[in-house]
Amino acid sequence: MENRIEDFNLQELENPKFIEAGLVTYKQNGIPKSWEVVQAHDSVAILIYHKEHNSFVLVKQFRPAVYMGNGDGLTVELCAGIVDKDLSLVEIASEEITEECGYLVP
Repeated sequence: MENRIEDFNLQELENPKFIEAGLVTYKQNGIPKSWEVVQAHDSVAILIYHKEHNSFVLVKQFRPAVYMGNGDGLTVELCAGIVDKDLSLVEIASEEITEECGYLVP
């Protein structure tokens, strides 16, 4: 599978839609510490087992953050998605399975 990436740039966002970055400060055993954190939306992740093939179904996707680490940018991961609709978690999971894997799961 060819994975040619071109014109890759990084820019800071003023008002990101999906994440919020921050700095956590605290004391641990009396020692002041800080840690950069990223908060994200709730999400669903589905481990799909295909009985006929006796195998799990995973998703291969390009992820820009992985590409920035000098890799090919491809990950193998669970089918997943953001909880961003007024639907139940089961309904959102079903939509993600159809969208990412092509299977209809009621």
